Amino acid sequence: MTRINFALNHVGIYVIDIDAQTDFYTSFFGFIVTDERTDMNPIRFMTMSPNEHHQLLLVSGRAPDSPSTVAQISFLLDDFQQLRAVHERAHADPRITKIWTLDHGNSWTVYFRDPEDNIIETYVHTPWHVSQPHGTPIDFALSDEAIYAATEAAVMTNPTYMSAPDYRAQLVERLGQ
Repeated sequence: MTRINFALNHVGIYVIDIDAQTDFYTSFFGFIVTDERTDMNPIRFMTMSPNEHHQLLLVSGRAPDSPSTVAQISFLLDDFQQLRAVHERAHADPRITKIWTLDHGNSWTVYFRDPEDNIIETYVHTPWHVSQPHGTPIDFALSDEAIYAATEAAVMTNPTYMSAPDYRAQLVERLGQ
């Protein structure tokens, strides 16, 4: 059988207020609108990459006062300093009212809800792997070094611990790559 290499490149969500959501995703994350349809059911295509026409699709049509059905929209960051900057930016943004952090052992994460209550995850990888779910709050009052040391100490005592490269090697084998 021919192996097909799928790559997840974008997500679409139904929104209540497309203009407010567009403002949030462009001003907080830096998305730009690449295309839009403005007729009876407006949609907006948005990207942060010159290699993708869109990474986020906003679609009008979610009923007012309806609960979010989005489990999470996740953004991988380059390093811990960027995660710390997102944590600070989220706390400074009045549109964001719920923020929480988790040290998952294999990643450090800042979660928050967008203006329509969809969960946003921003994260960076650690050099370790532990089975999930696993999580303890991150105290951003600590230095980067102290957070790193606390995570390392915790994962080393976890019976599912392995290095991230060893875990990725297992995934390569399981995926048949």
